[in-house]
Amino acid sequence: MNEAVLLYNYKGDRLKAVRNTLLSMKIPVKTAAKKDFSKPIGTLFGLKDIEPLPDDSPNFDDELMVIKDFPHLTFNVMLKKLESYGINKMPLICALTPDNSRWSGNRLYQKVSEDHLKDNNLKVKL
Repeated sequence: MNEAVLLYNYKGDRLKAVRNTLLSMKIPVKTAAKKDFSKPIGTLFGLKDIEPLPDDSPNFDDELMVIKDFPHLTFNVMLKKLESYGINKMPLICALTPDNSRWSGNRLYQKVSEDHLKDNNLKVKL
């Protein structure tokens, strides 16, 4: 596996804790700069021949973590290690897929946050 993580808008102690956790697991970490938010996610992970989709989504300020090639066990270990740094809640996490690899970070954030709101609304209605 070629696990890797791409972080959007992580700063300060949270960035340090996430980066230290992942590096202790020997998982490469890339932090997206604002200028990279409109680039295809797959390109930021170093994938070749990514045909970008048009990006008309606005930049965002919330944290977003994109994971690549994470087995379920690796994901659980990461979450447990983050808890040891005092990070008990990760706002938005999603996995790189063949479809979203062509999306910009802005578009991915928009889609993931919409889905997150739908899930929260469902839980409230139940």
